Amino acid sequence: MHDAEPLPVDLDGVVKRYGRRTVLDSVTCEVRPGITGLVGPNGAGKSTLVRAILGLVRLAAGGVRVFGHDPVRVPAVVRQLVGVVPEDECAVPGLAAVEMVRYAGRLSGLPGTEALRRAHEVLDWCDAGQERYRPVETLSIGVRQKVAFAAALVHDPRLLILDEPTNGLDPLERRAMLGRLRTLAHDHGKTVLISTHVLPDVQAVCDRVIVLAAGRVRLAGTIEDLTRPARPRLRLELRGDTAACCARLAAAGIAAERIDAVTLHIPRQDQGGLDRVWQATREAGVVVAALAPVQERFEDVFIAAIAGCREGQHAAS
Repeated sequence: MHDAEPLPVDLDGVVKRYGRRTVLDSVTCEVRPGITGLVGPNGAGKSTLVRAILGLVRLAAGGVRVFGHDPVRVPAVVRQLVGVVPEDECAVPGLAAVEMVRYAGRLSGLPGTEALRRAHEVLDWCDAGQERYRPVETLSIGVRQKVAFAAALVHDPRLLILDEPTNGLDPLERRAMLGRLRTLAHDHGKTVLISTHVLPDVQAVCDRVIVLAAGRVRLAGTIEDLTRPARPRLRLELRGDTAACCARLAAAGIAAERIDAVTLHIPRQDQGGLDRVWQATREAGVVVAALAPVQERFEDVFIAAIAGCREGQHAAS
């Protein structure tokens, strides 16, 4: 992205209150090109943050920009730039699937014929084309989710916001949905923001993540950075006698921690250290199936961040 190009989403000191309750507390964060996960426990403020991005709530302080535009001042411009898949049911009873998607296109400013043409195209791409003429209220939850996805895409938005996008999908459909999101972001240059509770989905598909708790941003950054352990280590997956390999590594001055029957963790090595690792494995007669940096599970990083937040709340109460 060129330095002069505005960020897809930029929030600066956003405060939102409902009465005396502060739902968003000085939230400053950004959504960059690619796929960003917005995660947090129930009541964290995720839905309110999404509504703030869309200009649907009045803020007590701070500001929001969507590709440089204020969603409150120029809502029509932002609506053309953004597609939304809400968590709540958004079907219009009595409309066929293709009619609902066409209607979404018309609301976004597309001419009638173009909206219908695109409705057929996106329903096919979302694997819901076979149900296009059925009333939406008769469709399964999974198919309604695909139709909602198609309705968000019909006007070709630059930013796509999805709230729990894999709800109601079976494992194969879930994998296909995540694949479509990767395609949109990495092949078609769209920015995708996913608000979800499904942490494996976040680790599987997101480039960056924002962890929100009690109305504040607790963590933000790339998945790779956030899951990098404080003590850098390498993971060795072996085929053969791991005990003999541990002994050979120790003799070479490399302390190995046995994780399971086939996995060892060793401190991160420079090139000389790696040469000693290869030598030790050859002498032990084992095969190295994999050698990679140790990464923490994102779920563990998330829980640690939320636990710290809750401990602070208890201390303050």
